[in-house]
Amino acid sequence: MTLPDRGTPLMSLNASSKAMLRQLLPIGELAPERLDGLAHAARTIELARRERLEAAHEHRWLLYLLEGKIQLFASGSPVTIQADTERARRPLFSGASLQEHLVAVTETVRLLRLDRNLYEVLRKEQRDSGYEVQDLDLGDAEGEVLAQVYAASRGGELVLPALPEVAVRIQGALKDPNVEVERLARIAAMDLGVSGGLLRAANSALYGGSRPVATLGEAIIRLGINVTRRLVVTIAMQQVFRTESAALQRRMRALWDRSVQVSALSFVIARRCPGFDPEEALLAGLLHDVGVVPILDHLGRHHPGVDARDLDIIVDKLRGLVGELVIGYWGLGDQFRRVVRESMEWRRDPGHRPDYCDLVLVARLYHLHQSGPRPDLPPYGEIPAFHKLGLDVPDEDQELDIIKEARQEIRDVMALLNASGARNK
Repeated sequence: MTLPDRGTPLMSLNASSKAMLRQLLPIGELAPERLDGLAHAARTIELARRERLEAAHEHRWLLYLLEGKIQLFASGSPVTIQADTERARRPLFSGASLQEHLVAVTETVRLLRLDRNLYEVLRKEQRDSGYEVQDLDLGDAEGEVLAQVYAASRGGELVLPALPEVAVRIQGALKDPNVEVERLARIAAMDLGVSGGLLRAANSALYGGSRPVATLGEAIIRLGINVTRRLVVTIAMQQVFRTESAALQRRMRALWDRSVQVSALSFVIARRCPGFDPEEALLAGLLHDVGVVPILDHLGRHHPGVDARDLDIIVDKLRGLVGELVIGYWGLGDQFRRVVRESMEWRRDPGHRPDYCDLVLVARLYHLHQSGPRPDLPPYGEIPAFHKLGLDVPDEDQELDIIKEARQEIRDVMALLNASGARNK
């Protein structure tokens, strides 16, 4: 079989190569059109003899052996794997341990790289029997736009936003359990919005600042390492909600404003409900609709004239799928993936214990009720999340006591997020 050079899409291969792809586990269980979408984002890499590959560096990929022989070091004794064997049809790394590694045994080793996050999204989409593009009430031109965005999201061609550099560096530094406050302060100082935001947070009533702090080191000590880590990611996130398209900047600004409000509401609800980390809820609320960001960016660059009604349909149908891709790309974990996937489902009820998705869902419902008359919205009493959180019934204006008592906190949180860096013009 002729294989592509490094970085060549698998879609350029012939039919026999696609037949090979269908024999791989577990991806061969995907329907042909979804498997083609996964293949479109595939790449190959080549290793020289004795070259080593670490699972810790490849955690976002499913790796398969296409040519040559490798030794896999996982639990127990090393295992030798040869191409075209039963073992080679399964992912080389289990995904359960970042300590695994492999070493090339033959002069040439070729590996296939498939996006693990994209596979998970496609598998869920198949399991849930998602929508079909042709079933939507769109004209030919508008339906084609939706089909293109959908294909780009499934095929790995949709440009996903990068996690801000300061957030990446903070996350990396905190892998060292003995990291010094001075090092964290130096990293935070790289970004004026983040450093200013941390100082504002430490000096705010939210974190009980009895005396002013003047340095980032003092701010980090007051906030604590865990709160600092989450706040850095949250404050830096404003850099993600941007588009170069003048036609869609207002839409992106509205998305940011709405996300900030849901984030602040999620924060104050979490502070009053046991078992939740308020900063985790803050980030979950801010990211609940992050899938809309790359959709708007893609449309702004390729279809700036898309009709507003059709744009709404495209966003509503793809926001969850694309949001899962973004969360997976950033490596933020299943908790946030669940939020972007399920926080639009008013009647979700996966278990007796409330989770962060329940927090965000109630925050969204409250925000929508307060934004104007919406006869399509369900009453609070019909929402399982509302009961699991143990919240009191709303008043005649659909306001919740837990929110009314926290108005100043909400204003403080929104000011913190909105003051952290340049906004979309």
